Amino acid sequence: MPQPLLLKELRETVFEYMDPSVRFHLSLHLPSLRSVEKGTHLKINKLIFKDNEITVNQTTYKLSIDRKYEIEKPPLRSNGPVDHDVDEFGFKMFTKDIMMNGDVCMENHSDYDANRWRRMRLRDEESVSMKTLEKKKFSECKSTLKLTITPGNGEPWIYTSLKITKIYEGMKMLIGAILGSRTVIWDVGSMIISTGNVRWIGCGVKPLVRKMKLGCYRFGNLDGLRSICHETSFPLNWLCCEVNDRILAHEVLVNAEYLVVCSQRNNYDSVDLLMKISNQKVRLSPISEYTVALLIDLWLEHGRPVGTSWSFRVKGSEPSRYISILKGLAEVIESDRRSIKVPMSPSSILSVSYDDPTLAYSTDQLMTWTVKMEVLQR
Repeated sequence: MPQPLLLKELRETVFEYMDPSVRFHLSLHLPSLRSVEKGTHLKINKLIFKDNEITVNQTTYKLSIDRKYEIEKPPLRSNGPVDHDVDEFGFKMFTKDIMMNGDVCMENHSDYDANRWRRMRLRDEESVSMKTLEKKKFSECKSTLKLTITPGNGEPWIYTSLKITKIYEGMKMLIGAILGSRTVIWDVGSMIISTGNVRWIGCGVKPLVRKMKLGCYRFGNLDGLRSICHETSFPLNWLCCEVNDRILAHEVLVNAEYLVVCSQRNNYDSVDLLMKISNQKVRLSPISEYTVALLIDLWLEHGRPVGTSWSFRVKGSEPSRYISILKGLAEVIESDRRSIKVPMSPSSILSVSYDDPTLAYSTDQLMTWTVKMEVLQR
């Protein structure tokens, strides 16, 4: 084998088993290795996107703005770092509507929400315009973009930029530099998106994503996931998101092998909404005893495919009451203190059970049980 080709294969082998953060560091500082790194298979266990922060496995890349006023007068004019973009006077900037090539908006607002958002923006703009004259009284603010790279078990590295002074621009360049221009498919075990706009790569092969979690979106843009993930990512192995009538029929949600229903507003605690979920493997946040009773009653009346398995967690007291509810709704095939089986159809059985408790890692230190509702072959 020719020596240049042998060296190339050796480099690819070394890169493939190297920690991603070390790969990125070498690629950014040694241009001669960049094409090799971009062409070598990359595996990331966990990739998290926030407004001003990216986490790759155990390494965090955080962007901030370091403000330096000509004349500092606390508390309105204080020198130091902030986690949002600022204007030339140090006031907070709204950059949510700024979209660049490749960016993906992850929020899909309804007409009502869009109008509400416009009213809020108009109010903010009026407030800003009212402060324009006040701003003239303020001295200008010098902004420095700061990137802090913190490994899981090491000292942070800090880089600064006077040329690029906006976080959204810095995020675009950072994501493009470490994740963009890849020439082979790369793997992400779990991706978490908690930002309104993903400042995504403009070129290069997209990642194969196994698990996806969307946070803080009332109306998540599931179409946007196809702009972020490689086409072979679908159907997703695991999807966690808030649900509503607008996205329940979306193919990305419907085809997910395992659906985790989360909610910051507990607006999913509706039997009508839950009955529209067609996924067989589902995990819910805690739901009320009344909702569980109605859900079980509707499952017995309308049926569910064999293989359906839903679960939810209960804190505080042992969930034996769910077993008692089912005893009063249907003929019992078999039961004990923690499980019960009742006939659902001539070919299926509904089983409700719960496992041993675990201690919840929270301030209340309550015991937690996982309740399962499964449809079994009769």
